[in-house]
Amino acid sequence: MNRWNRLTLLGLLSCLSLFYATRLYNAEIDSEQYRLGKQLYSQGILPNGQQVKAVVQGDIAVQGDQLICETCHRRSGMGSTEGQEVVPAIAGHILFNPLQLPTSKPPAPPVYRPAYTRETLLRAVTQGIDANGQPLNPFMPRYEIDGPALDVLMSYLDTLSQSISPGVSDTEIHFATIVLDSNPPEENQALLDVMQHYFEQKNVETRYESKRAENAPWHKEWLFKPYRKWHLHTWRLSGDQSGWAKQLQAYMLEQPVFAVINGLVPEGWPKIHAFCEDSALPCLFPTTREPELGSLGFYDFYLDRGVAQDAEALASHLSNTPEVTQFYDPEDTLSRKAAEHFRSLMSTAGGKVHDVPLERLEQQDSAGYAGTLVAWTDRSATQKLLHSLDQTKPETTAPVYLSTRFYGTRTDALGEAWRDLVRFVHCAEMPDRLAHHLLRSTGWFKSKRIYNPNAREIQANAYFALKAAGDALKQIRGYFYRDYFIEKIEHMVDDLPYTSIYPRVSMAPGQRFASRGFYIAKVDGQGGNLVRITEWKAP
Repeated sequence: MNRWNRLTLLGLLSCLSLFYATRLYNAEIDSEQYRLGKQLYSQGILPNGQQVKAVVQGDIAVQGDQLICETCHRRSGMGSTEGQEVVPAIAGHILFNPLQLPTSKPPAPPVYRPAYTRETLLRAVTQGIDANGQPLNPFMPRYEIDGPALDVLMSYLDTLSQSISPGVSDTEIHFATIVLDSNPPEENQALLDVMQHYFEQKNVETRYESKRAENAPWHKEWLFKPYRKWHLHTWRLSGDQSGWAKQLQAYMLEQPVFAVINGLVPEGWPKIHAFCEDSALPCLFPTTREPELGSLGFYDFYLDRGVAQDAEALASHLSNTPEVTQFYDPEDTLSRKAAEHFRSLMSTAGGKVHDVPLERLEQQDSAGYAGTLVAWTDRSATQKLLHSLDQTKPETTAPVYLSTRFYGTRTDALGEAWRDLVRFVHCAEMPDRLAHHLLRSTGWFKSKRIYNPNAREIQANAYFALKAAGDALKQIRGYFYRDYFIEKIEHMVDDLPYTSIYPRVSMAPGQRFASRGFYIAKVDGQGGNLVRITEWKAP
């Protein structure tokens, strides 16, 4: 039986099991009680439809959005930290069981607090007294809720982080990365070299911990049990984007993974984004110029906003410019999208934008182009555009703005007449600083003999995604819940010492783009290098 026949049979069996499991699952969680509990936990709305009320710090009255449990205890129910403040986990399997602190001193771990009961939980929620009879943090709201409201909340808490997520066994954890068959083979290989060597090193570093986990003494189980052997699966997508979802489903049926790390998908990531959200599958920091910008969802993280970020940066920089002519290639999806986004932003700011598709370049008198010029075109098309303007534009002082994401950072092809007029929007660290900025990753690549200077950005991004995933796994300490994993990444990105090709990265709960800044740059008249004329700033 060939692979696809096996997958078809496996898919049918999985669908049948999923059908029966879904019926049982839905019978439990799709009840009115579950719905009302989720509404209270996630929106701060009581079963009677009213916003919940409470007081904090003794006498400060608050209500509604200020009291949403999920804001502090998070979607997973596994809690969070803010500075020195620790918000405890309230997922049912933790809340309704005794809390024992891990220890290396026999004979038994001490009980930090007894299991919460309905009565002690009601007291904690309404009066701020914990299961030990001690006062809770004054920032914990004292809610005005009754027994029935507490009952629906308890039902919902019982469903949070209830079982280990797919892709994890007692000894292994599975990850995937995604590449396209249409990518240049050397670029795919540059990415996979980083992934494979990182996984090999990770497994070598933790092999002794994994062995200890098999026979860990009771008082050190908490320390060794989280270790898992990492397995990498390469998901290769081929053909039209409309068929990608089916291919992704087949890969997931063959071997579920805990998360997708990085990947190289220059265009079309929104199709993958939809699959990740529908599957509750974390998809972390792909290298793509087309992220999903509409419905961000929960499970997808991005390095930056792709071509939309260039459009936003330039619209911010030219916000006081009354008239702009932009050139774009209607046959290039990314060029067209950048132009559409830029036009919308400039129009909202009151500016006037004239569109010139490349097919009309030969049909229009270049002297008729109005205002500042912007081009969302690759190097070849841009050189053609500049050549058509050679007789008129160099006589003016108005700059022409290009994007390095389309044109690149090499400026040697620019004629002398254009070097003083062309400006670049650049959404990464400047080229003259990048080599030093990437010393951490390039040093590792060279030590593994996998460094590819022609794919420096691809390899740097893969390394960033791997470091973020690895650090988050350390932080979840064996609680292999995808939602909790996501929350840890949100919380720790600001502290990562390695920021890939970006001067800095930052993220907070609900944010999904690690970098949002840009430089405006020009060509250095003496050396012909790209140099910044603004500081790093956000639109």
